[in-house]
Amino acid sequence: MSDTERAARQSDHKAELGDVAGPVHAGRGHVIQIERMELSASRAADGLKRALAEDDETRHQLLNVLQQLSTLQAQLGEWKELHHILHSVLSALSPFDANLHATGDSAVGLRRGRALLRVWRPCQTEVDRLLDFEQRLAYIRQALCPDQGDDRPKWGANIALLRQEVEDQLRDEAWSTEGLIDLADELNQACHCYLNLVDWELRRAVDHVQRLYTRLIGGLL
Repeated sequence: MSDTERAARQSDHKAELGDVAGPVHAGRGHVIQIERMELSASRAADGLKRALAEDDETRHQLLNVLQQLSTLQAQLGEWKELHHILHSVLSALSPFDANLHATGDSAVGLRRGRALLRVWRPCQTEVDRLLDFEQRLAYIRQALCPDQGDDRPKWGANIALLRQEVEDQLRDEAWSTEGLIDLADELNQACHCYLNLVDWELRRAVDHVQRLYTRLIGGLL
């Protein structure tokens, strides 16, 4: 079994971010009046500044924890957006895959290839969106872009290569239905493997945020 198949089978791609229980949070949450919370936050910050005016060490430790929480929340935002984009790629791939399986060998050729290219365009758009998003990453790039010599799969690059192979075949005068089905299957598996990674990273980031909040705020209760 290949790496893509193994990773695809190990994930149901459902990042459970709902119920959180502990000394800090409970239940599914409530509607927050942000203006009221901003006022409370300002008052709390003023109180902490006065209380810690003579305690540089504790003030620096608190600022460090809050900065780490801010970074983790930014990472969560990027993981969630990547998760959404990958689902969009898979949704766009589905109609193309269905059309491809309905195509008989007798229908291959430039005319049928152009028709399938039109069905393929939404998937191409979503893959472009994925690659553009990867280029703009600010907080999770290191996790997705292994250093040279690291043998971890580069799923974004793999997906880009598979997209190019699909398009090259569809523009060929004598493309193979069976070959395109294989490429579509590989693309589907690569996207699922990428989702598997993103799901795991999402859960890990949520866990880290919760642990820090619990340790910080729970200690004040």
